[in-house]
Amino acid sequence: MLVITVILLIIIIFFVILDIANANRINRGMEIAEISIGGLSQEEALNKIETNYQQLINGDFNLLYENYLWTVNLKSLGAEIDIPGTINLAYEHGHKQGKFLSNRWWQVKSLFGYSLKPIWRLNEEKLEKFFRENLSAIHQPAKNSILVYNKQTKDFIVMPSKSGVIVNKSDFKNELASVINIFQTKDIRLSLSDDKPEIIESEAEKLIPEAERIIKNSPITIIVGDKKIDEINQDNLLGLMDPVPTLNNEKIKNYIVFLAPLVVQEPVDAQLTVVDGKVTNFALSQEGISLDINNDIDILKNGILNNQKEITLKTINAKPKISTEDIDNLGITSLLSRGVSNFAGSSVSRITNIRIGAARFNGILVKPNEEFSFNTLLGEVGPEQGYKPGLVIKKDKMVPEYGGGLCQVSTTTFRAAVLAGLEITQRYPHAFPVKYYNPQGFDATIYPPVPDLKFINNTPSHILIQTKIMGNELIFEFYGTNDNRKVEIIGPEQYDFQPDGSMKAKLIQKVTDKNGNIIINKTFFSNYKSPSLYPEEKTPLE
Repeated sequence: MLVITVILLIIIIFFVILDIANANRINRGMEIAEISIGGLSQEEALNKIETNYQQLINGDFNLLYENYLWTVNLKSLGAEIDIPGTINLAYEHGHKQGKFLSNRWWQVKSLFGYSLKPIWRLNEEKLEKFFRENLSAIHQPAKNSILVYNKQTKDFIVMPSKSGVIVNKSDFKNELASVINIFQTKDIRLSLSDDKPEIIESEAEKLIPEAERIIKNSPITIIVGDKKIDEINQDNLLGLMDPVPTLNNEKIKNYIVFLAPLVVQEPVDAQLTVVDGKVTNFALSQEGISLDINNDIDILKNGILNNQKEITLKTINAKPKISTEDIDNLGITSLLSRGVSNFAGSSVSRITNIRIGAARFNGILVKPNEEFSFNTLLGEVGPEQGYKPGLVIKKDKMVPEYGGGLCQVSTTTFRAAVLAGLEITQRYPHAFPVKYYNPQGFDATIYPPVPDLKFINNTPSHILIQTKIMGNELIFEFYGTNDNRKVEIIGPEQYDFQPDGSMKAKLIQKVTDKNGNIIINKTFFSNYKSPSLYPEEKTPLE
């Protein structure tokens, strides 16, 4: 009995030590692509893997086939590796809430060495385009038999099919996986496979009557509500077809998207103004209208196939982010705080990013007890969202990336949240003092997925965030219910100034409830390094 007790005690002590060693850290012994990340925070692991990732994704290697050679890299082939997602998965192995036994199992398994394979995917369209444009000497896909309309004779002509030979993509993906799983490039020897046409001449010929029936139905009137917005003629119908008489969903979707601006009416948010410290509603919200694109694809397609001369597209109502009911029913009656920062001297690109980023948060509602995550609400940051290249602090340098300047937005959010007496659950200072965030010590840096800015709405009602830009000032206003809390801000106090520009700062947030009880007493420390340690990288952003 004593032996069993000792063994159990040793096991318990072992797991307690393991828990302490892995607290808020990736499990000891964990690897990604054979790169050790055990014992690191998610941010530290991201920085470590990111360095290797950049070398891998841009590293050249060769594709080989007999006497042919092509020099490529993973980026040109359409390989996309989800580094943040992989790191999150590595952290979850051993840190899932409510998974006691599973967490213990992963901690022990990692301790003896476990290499996690990176999460990745292949952009099939980009890969196929690359093969067609660069490997045409060996990659020659089969050609289907198609129908071509002759406008002079007004009939369809059957064009012949042709067999082909293509790169064996299954073998190719396996070779790519072997590269990505160990983060080491190597030459890949290609194999080929036969490619047969899906439609031969005899099958295409059978489709002529259907093709003729479809185009004879033109013109077709397109109606939205009670208005005619367009007319599809014979040429338009032919443009909506694949080479065989099959209506192409993607072409129909593009046509509907083309019509959308003729229909769309943007929703109008309820507007607020403040009189004597109270919020009053002076403009009612209005719902918007837009085409129901996904449903309208089927509506238009079925209408054409069923010989309808008039096709009515469906619309959907677009609700405003801030409705009159929200303001009336959610306890949004007072201005709780106003956070302000100044971006004077910013480049045009940086100002563009600030405007786009701030707009993402205008009209956000935060529920009582809900944790606000800046990165989650910010979403994707890239050229598709309109962001421009701007300088960001990354590792040990200033590098141009899409969205540079978004820390102006997170800093202003942080200031409003602190001044409203909200509970800050995650905040990181910048690596060195940045002029846009004076006074130093009242800033918050972000870089999705980490670092993030998070706070909890510890007020009794919803909080409404409204943003605006006035001159060179970015302003965040938090509206909600005034519960008579008192917020005292001490600082920010700057100290320990050094000749190289490094310094320290601290900011104290004291919050008491209406009865004088202290509910928050928190100090935010900032340790700023010398700006000279972060030189600006001149390489242009691709």
